[in-house]
Amino acid sequence: MWRLIFAGLTLAISLSAQIGTAELSGTLTDSSGASVPGAKVIIVNADTAQTRETVSDQTGNYLITLIPPGKYNLSVEASGFRKTVRNDVVLEVNQRAKVDFTMQVGEVSETVEVTAAPPLLESQSSSIGTVISQRFVNELPLNGRNFVQLAIITPGVNGVGFSTSGTIMSGTRPDDRRPGSEIFSNGNREGANNFMYDGIDNNERLTISIVLRPAVEAVREFKVQTNLFSADQGRNSGAQVDVITKSGTNEFHGSAFEFLRNSAMDARNFFNPKGTTFPPFRFNQFGFSLGGPVLIPKVYNGKNKTFFFVDYEGYRRSSVSSLVLTVPTPAMRGGDFTQSGLFPIYDPMTLTGGARQQFPGNQIPASRFDPITTKLINAYPLPVNGNIVSNYLANLLQTQSWDQGDVRIDHQISPSDTFFSRYSLQNTTTLAPPTFPNVKLPGLSKPVGLGNEDSFAGPSFAPTQHAVASWVHTFSPRLLNEVRVGFNRFRLDYTLGDTTAGDALGNQLGIPNSNTHPLQLGLPIISPSGYAGIGQSRSLPIFRRENTFQYIDNVTYISGAHTLKAGIDVRRRQITEYQTNRGNGRFNFNPNFTNQPGVGRTGDSMASFLLGLPSLIEQDFTLAWVGFRGIETAWYVGDDWRVNRRLTLNLGLRWEYYSPYTEVANRMGNFDPGTATILIPGLDNVSPTANVSKYYGGWSPRFGFAYELNSKTVVRGGFGLFSNSNGNGGALLRLQRTFPFGPINSTTPADTAPGPYPTVSQGFLPPPVLNVELRKSPVGSVVGIANEFRNAYAEQFNISVQRELPMDMVLKAAYTGNLGRRLGTTFNLNQAVPGTGAVNPRRPFYGVRPALADITYAVSDGLSNYNALQVSVEKRMSKGLGLLFGYTYGHSIDNTGTEFGGGTGTPQDSRNRRADRGNSSFDIRHRATISYLYQLPLHPKARALDLIAGGWQTNGIMTLQTGLPFTPGLATNSLNTGSGSRPNRIGSGTLPNPTLSRWFDPSAFTQNSPGLYGNSGRNILFGPGRFNWDVSLFKDFPIREQMRVQFRAEMFNVTNTPQFGLPNATIGSTAAGLITSTVGNPRQVQLALRFQF
Repeated sequence: MWRLIFAGLTLAISLSAQIGTAELSGTLTDSSGASVPGAKVIIVNADTAQTRETVSDQTGNYLITLIPPGKYNLSVEASGFRKTVRNDVVLEVNQRAKVDFTMQVGEVSETVEVTAAPPLLESQSSSIGTVISQRFVNELPLNGRNFVQLAIITPGVNGVGFSTSGTIMSGTRPDDRRPGSEIFSNGNREGANNFMYDGIDNNERLTISIVLRPAVEAVREFKVQTNLFSADQGRNSGAQVDVITKSGTNEFHGSAFEFLRNSAMDARNFFNPKGTTFPPFRFNQFGFSLGGPVLIPKVYNGKNKTFFFVDYEGYRRSSVSSLVLTVPTPAMRGGDFTQSGLFPIYDPMTLTGGARQQFPGNQIPASRFDPITTKLINAYPLPVNGNIVSNYLANLLQTQSWDQGDVRIDHQISPSDTFFSRYSLQNTTTLAPPTFPNVKLPGLSKPVGLGNEDSFAGPSFAPTQHAVASWVHTFSPRLLNEVRVGFNRFRLDYTLGDTTAGDALGNQLGIPNSNTHPLQLGLPIISPSGYAGIGQSRSLPIFRRENTFQYIDNVTYISGAHTLKAGIDVRRRQITEYQTNRGNGRFNFNPNFTNQPGVGRTGDSMASFLLGLPSLIEQDFTLAWVGFRGIETAWYVGDDWRVNRRLTLNLGLRWEYYSPYTEVANRMGNFDPGTATILIPGLDNVSPTANVSKYYGGWSPRFGFAYELNSKTVVRGGFGLFSNSNGNGGALLRLQRTFPFGPINSTTPADTAPGPYPTVSQGFLPPPVLNVELRKSPVGSVVGIANEFRNAYAEQFNISVQRELPMDMVLKAAYTGNLGRRLGTTFNLNQAVPGTGAVNPRRPFYGVRPALADITYAVSDGLSNYNALQVSVEKRMSKGLGLLFGYTYGHSIDNTGTEFGGGTGTPQDSRNRRADRGNSSFDIRHRATISYLYQLPLHPKARALDLIAGGWQTNGIMTLQTGLPFTPGLATNSLNTGSGSRPNRIGSGTLPNPTLSRWFDPSAFTQNSPGLYGNSGRNILFGPGRFNWDVSLFKDFPIREQMRVQFRAEMFNVTNTPQFGLPNATIGSTAAGLITSTVGNPRQVQLALRFQF
């Protein structure tokens, strides 16, 4: 295998020949229509004067490949004909443009200048996609200036705040506040996309996010391809997003800018009462860019040869979020539970015959207080009102900053050799606050911030890097080669707040075995039900290092009507991580220790807490840093065959191999259903991949065509297979946490048995010692991956028509289809059969492994089906107007959830996973977007008036879409399996006129029968649709020629239209059908100043 790979590298046959570049082709004829062979075709970059040339073949066809996007001037010279010139031809990223010439008889010294609109039709390619131009990137309103927000104006694409919420890619999760990068394309899941930055991988594998988000100021343009891209592109079936950075030119160009947002300019949330004080919000984004020729006075003049481009962007954000919480009253802190509204509390040590005696006067004697929880209960802030619930308001200030920069050099080594290199760095720092102000607890060496476990309180530092170098050599006009190498690195250091190396705060407080690892420095998670937490956050610390090394080499050979390409792309991935969910331990509390068994409205969680009697004692362990390694290799061959002047065929075959991940020291385990043991690499003849088999059958044929009906109409279509790379950390990269490498000590005290009971002051069990012999008899919850796990792929097809319209417009209409196959999905392989009594005896593996609990098992048998009509109208910027309209009428169906946290990820019944076939969690039936730039035609002749009335421009993005689906659940689970169930459906559930208080009809659903799963399907109801209109208004103040200052006012959701979230879908709850939240923001205003020259 490796011999094949390195042989391919030696042969310099490559992948991705067109990623980040463009092609230009055409036919040369005389006035009679006869071909003109042997003509010299010259293309000159209008900004850098760099030149490429070729010669037309015997049929009059010419082709120039690997052209950097930009504006070009073309000229054609042939003996016996006048020289023909066509200027200002714009070539876009991944474009295959066609420009034909009709030559006029005459002397070469005579020149004919052709004036015509830039090519609009895609007559050489069958792929479906949209180019977002530099002007659209720079001038459309973007809240936070995240370029991914513009990807969703492409037909067939949604996400980034307009689709499923709460995923780690959404930018809304407290454990990852980086700007969102979540998009869903043509029925593909969010992990099926491929982000490329100057032709180099820009994908983080653990959270399937973007490694480095390019600054808007650095982006020249980008293209989003959604269906049937050519064989030189792959590793994904979703959107192919190719971002190209700016380069320098022969003239110096630059900019400086600052964007400002402030809560004083924002509207209130729909659900906040009038007069509500807005939480403070401050946002600044500022920076500069500069590009031009490399000039060193008296040393070097780089005009026409060497160019540079640099940019910097700073980002500063501070925001306050408000939480209404419940904290214990002063009386409770002293053991007094006599306040009105509190339930009777009972002494757990008096349990006799199944009954307890009430504490006298409903007060707990101080002598019974646990010494640890006594310290913690007094760490709660005091209530701000006299209520016993909702008696505290927490205002949490979060700050985030980043500094980002890019440096790019372009150099023409010789007429046959060009080179460019770019290096990018982004450092992001986020500080998430604790729920409560810092407090000094007795016994601790420092004050600490305490509160809820999901606050993720602490500082995170994420420096990311991205680099690329490319060399293109032209052996002849018909033979070209490109070598491209790249590297990206993502690092995350997310530590627990108020901890530093050497701390052991849990041990200092007096909790034995709370800090058993040098990186576990904090206090346990402490979570009393019905009250705010009073410990530290879960899942911290996180230390992560991800490196990707990429090598690309490619060759293009032009032979008559055939453009032959072949290639290889090798990506080496390294992922190193340390993380535990409950490394400092967890104590949960409920009323059960202080209630009267079997009697409702008795007991209190805070009373159980004061006594130090937890309902759950748990601690998990990551015994070492782990290092995963994997390699991705792809080969392809392709032929763009111009059969005749009307018909072009795009033919290709791609082969991809994705190695299953290995761990550098074999520190991972894989549950084997056949033996009910844990497979560990290196033991018992287990392979380095934990017996996950390698698969070499990743063949992906591609066929497409483009047929010109006439000069203004093109019909295109095709079919292809598209493979996806290895799945994310939720499926393939968590084997290091399974038994015995990720052991969990868990105790659930029996609250209905006589004491004594485990207490907080007794702490946790001693940490387990790694013993690989335990693999033969696993206990607790484990993880496994099927031996025959395969990478997902999709069968894609489309048929489309493009029609050139007047006023530089083109109409596109397409039918697109996407059939997802072998989608990764997980389910509980040891799910208990519904019934009564203890759960474990009803589990499938109980007979051989009675101590086994849940088995999270990954397989690759998920299916999806997507069909859509997609229509777009594009108008190139001309006469002061640029326009992109997109409409999608589509339907996505699957039988599994999305890749990382969106939708229902596991089936309700692991034995009948077909019952989970339903609407995809991102299924939006109708979606329309209108994006536009419009320069107002106000140009008074008087200079004084022109300063006021001239130079105005308005821009906008309008989005209309139907709602997302949701699944009704149950308040009461009668299955007793340890997992949830859906209700029985006895009616439609939809209402003709839904309201916020009754969005669907809960009476259409009933409790499932005992022992039976409900018949209600997955994602059967739909939430509210959305309307959003972002608008900006620009005013230019010219200083002198090519120098101006621009003022911007940008309004997001300018109409302040509420965008409501999904309703409460819990059948049996009094709130079922009620909508109480929004998913989009109310109107927000951003102001900016921009200097440009």
